[in-house]
Amino acid sequence: MVLDAFSKYVDRVEHRINDGKEATVYLCSAVADSLNASLVAAKVYRDRRFRGFANNAAYTDTGRIRDKRLAKAVRKGTRTGRKASQRMWVDREWQALNLLWEAGASVPEPYDHAPDAVLMEYLGDEAGAAPMLAHVRLNDPEATRAYRLLLDDLAIMLECGLVHGDLSAFNILYHESRPRIIDLPQVVEVDEVVDGWTLFHRDLVNLAGYFHRQGLTLDPTEDAIRLWGRYVG
Repeated sequence: MVLDAFSKYVDRVEHRINDGKEATVYLCSAVADSLNASLVAAKVYRDRRFRGFANNAAYTDTGRIRDKRLAKAVRKGTRTGRKASQRMWVDREWQALNLLWEAGASVPEPYDHAPDAVLMEYLGDEAGAAPMLAHVRLNDPEATRAYRLLLDDLAIMLECGLVHGDLSAFNILYHESRPRIIDLPQVVEVDEVVDGWTLFHRDLVNLAGYFHRQGLTLDPTEDAIRLWGRYVG
């Protein structure tokens, strides 16, 4: 599937990087001179990825689907609705990656996308992929710097009108001494019907849980209120 969808950029699939409940990520060798990297990552979604979220409706505003029959199918979870939802989620991740990369956020550089997959920057080297932040132990200066960088990224996201919605130390990679945010299909716009503030505040609380374990004393609610008030109002 990866070679068919991204034959312009991918020479061969090397191996799996991660096999998660929503998608499988493959390490691929890039076609010479096709991209600014020799190694790239292909994220291929599976249909059962929807099981990863207890309340998928919190991330999907079917009122924005112009086709009423399709919107109904998505709400009911029919076969047609599931296919449409999958396309919507892949498109949402692709659009969010492009918007945030251009705005300067620390997300993987996007290269291309297909109905069921996204081709993006590989965060790692020949020895292996960058570790999840959850698996990294930071000293006080490193943790303080990483938290501030993540707050900067969240500020950029709000400035772009977006909330991650599922942020934690498990979908942040630590690459070249800085955090890089990944997994954006569930990103929401702050003006969507869903309660963006609740999702944003939860993102900050999840982050604080990790950094508390690294020895930092934080007030995620205060940080959330400050950022939300500055960029959303």
